[in-house]
Amino acid sequence: MKHIVVDLEMNPIKSDRAERAIGRNEIIEIGAVMLDENLTEVSAFKTFVKPVLNDGITRKIRKLTGITNDMVVNAPEFATAMKMFTNWCRGTGDEVIVYAWSESDYDQIRKEMTIKNYSVDENEKNILDIPWSDFQKEFDTHLGFEKQVALTTALEMAGIVFSGREHDALDDARNTAELLQLFSNKELFDRTLAKIKEVMTPTDISCSLGSMFDFSAFLSA
Repeated sequence: MKHIVVDLEMNPIKSDRAERAIGRNEIIEIGAVMLDENLTEVSAFKTFVKPVLNDGITRKIRKLTGITNDMVVNAPEFATAMKMFTNWCRGTGDEVIVYAWSESDYDQIRKEMTIKNYSVDENEKNILDIPWSDFQKEFDTHLGFEKQVALTTALEMAGIVFSGREHDALDDARNTAELLQLFSNKELFDRTLAKIKEVMTPTDISCSLGSMFDFSAFLSA
């Protein structure tokens, strides 16, 4: 069994394109790491993906990801990039479980497959036809959080310093994998985050006010 942690970077589809009715973005980078049964990295994958539904990388996305038009102009388009990714996933011949920090990455894949008429072959079904594990949801549920926690926040909570560049698909995947390694050790994970969870749990307001003010002067002897 191999564990694959994947991350995507995306660029918006041009506002006047009909495809916006299905999805608002298209993938411009895929990054992933493959972990063995001990959750040790054994392989890595990264490719840029050429966008075809916009005139280029928007200014906002260039600033966020560092990805420029020059970096994607000769990159494979979506169909080729996906085949590269799924071939890499299946390269060892082992069964795989695919994780992403949130369900949005899998949703993006599915929408873009529809937009670009991508057909999943028999060998890809266990990768693209099965929803990926939503690690963000598992993390939040385990800690009892109602709101989603950003990856960088989760790493900080776990005492893990982000390594690399944020919003680089491979770096994001690697850092997510490091958090997954900690999360898989339930005893260590719970011990690491117990105090932080306690701090983040709202305190009863009556207790808080009582600790802030001394009401003894108002009490009769």
